[in-house]
Amino acid sequence: PNEGRPSCALRLVVLEASPPESPQKRFFESVAKAIPRGCTLAKAGDLETLMAELDAELKRRLAEDHGAGATPCFVFVHELQKFKKLRHEEDFSFSSDESKPPAPGAVFERLITEGPGVGMHVVVTCDSYNSLARALSRKAISEFELRVLFQMSANDSATLCDSPKASDLGLHRALLHNGQMGFLETFRPYAMPDAAWLEEAGRELTRRVGR
Repeated sequence: PNEGRPSCALRLVVLEASPPESPQKRFFESVAKAIPRGCTLAKAGDLETLMAELDAELKRRLAEDHGAGATPCFVFVHELQKFKKLRHEEDFSFSSDESKPPAPGAVFERLITEGPGVGMHVVVTCDSYNSLARALSRKAISEFELRVLFQMSANDSATLCDSPKASDLGLHRALLHNGQMGFLETFRPYAMPDAAWLEEAGRELTRRVGR
């Protein structure tokens, strides 16, 4: 935590579509519960309302010329391939009719390409490169400077990180690609934290922000 910022000067939005009562859904609910303030666990049915809200926030920040010092907002989309409404379409545009909500896919594209400069960041997971290419434009994909790759084909690996190295990872290994720094690093991903760890993390976060 940054000691110089207010205790709740951060917003987290998590968008995921796990089946109700599934272990994955319960895990995300536990994570959201452990975070003391500013975490929204959105449902697929909330998508249009949420994206309209984020669009309004993005427009406000751009109009007011917010910079890197703006309050951070992180939008996490888990399993992007499940959210067809977030897909980029070449022919869509923002409607001139302000009574109609903006297209979620258009908002998502703008969040990725214009959001980081005003403190709005997007983190996504996706099941394959083909799904990613269907969901996002080439420009949007190019905006992700930090990428984590698991086992995939040599061609997909080369497309995502300019190296076929991810094709040799095997199980229990991943590849970190830092586009800005220009390096690749192989690492062992963390296991999913258990309930005891989440509870302890939640207590520590609560202590730090003083809820």
